[in-house]
Amino acid sequence: MKIRRNTKCSKRVTGIVYAPAERSGVRHEPPRRAWRRDARRKPVIAVTPGEPGGIGPEITAHLFAGFAPAGSIAVIIGACRVLEPWLARYGAEPVFIRARSRRPNPEALVSRASEALTNLLRGVDRPRVLVLDTGRTERYRPGRDSAGGGRHSGFALEVACMLATEGLVEGIVTGPISKNSLQLGGYPFTGHTELLSRHFGAPDCQMMMVYRAFRVVPLTRHLPVHDVSGALSVKKIVTALRVVNESLVREFGVPKPRLAVSGLNPHAGDGGVLGSEEIGIIAPALRRARRLGLRVTGPVPADALFQDAKSGTFDVFITMYHDQGLIPFKMISKRRGVNVTVGLPVVRTSVDHGVAYDIAGKGIASTESLKEAYRLAETLVRRRRKRMG
Repeated sequence: MKIRRNTKCSKRVTGIVYAPAERSGVRHEPPRRAWRRDARRKPVIAVTPGEPGGIGPEITAHLFAGFAPAGSIAVIIGACRVLEPWLARYGAEPVFIRARSRRPNPEALVSRASEALTNLLRGVDRPRVLVLDTGRTERYRPGRDSAGGGRHSGFALEVACMLATEGLVEGIVTGPISKNSLQLGGYPFTGHTELLSRHFGAPDCQMMMVYRAFRVVPLTRHLPVHDVSGALSVKKIVTALRVVNESLVREFGVPKPRLAVSGLNPHAGDGGVLGSEEIGIIAPALRRARRLGLRVTGPVPADALFQDAKSGTFDVFITMYHDQGLIPFKMISKRRGVNVTVGLPVVRTSVDHGVAYDIAGKGIASTESLKEAYRLAETLVRRRRKRMG
């Protein structure tokens, strides 16, 4: 185990032996006792840069070159050969943990890195930013999808999840990934949320977009529009509403959440003239949710749903599909929004943008969303610690 305090990294790394699809379906839950045992120290938050061919490594290096977390310790998980040029460009000098095994796989890396992390965090001069070198050597294509890029991003995310399982990190902040690269690299998921859901055994977790007090949850996420109707059910909607309501109470401190729910069709179906999903699925789900004590309004026509977005009338807006909610969200948040996965046993936040291949490598990408994601992760971890005692 080697620990270094500069950005010069060895080029000697090892090859791939890990097939990520082979371990899907395993349930992991981070031990709650870890949070209680380490309540006096600063929380550790893992940061995964995401797709190496996009802007993820750039914004990660740029942010932490000038941003030293005051309330936590950041552990950036990625290949040194990907991060080093950007760290050098922005003058960042994190502590490197070089915990590579001869045959890189997530379990071996986590096992060897845990000792180094523990020793560093017990020291008097604790670093604020560390880099855990994954040692991945796969080639990737800047500005394009690639299997190598998917292996880099998927591997880093698995390591972050396993560190959370071991109680070594209390939050995960993720950079943008390419869903196509992820699948080309052997990870059979359509996004971060789906991978996290499978890893932690949390099938009901939801994607919540957050900008200050403005929150949006799309009930269906990365799904073709023609499949949305068939993916809706009374049970799915009620379950999502319960998870979101509980998260607002427990994680965001909203004592009595008010939920606004959109319809699927124009004018919320207009009494069945423009579609029957509101009558047959959405309205019955909302009636059941009200019987459970949830304060729910809807189904509201989607074109009218966000008229009260700035008034504070509702604490969260729930839409039936991705673009129905994220278009208005991004118009209001203006690249400062955060993606939060609610319903997980660990805090997870992410940027609200994609890999931005069109500007990758140019050094002009904004760090705003990543900074907001990290700050919100710190806040949510503090609230979780306080709740758990």
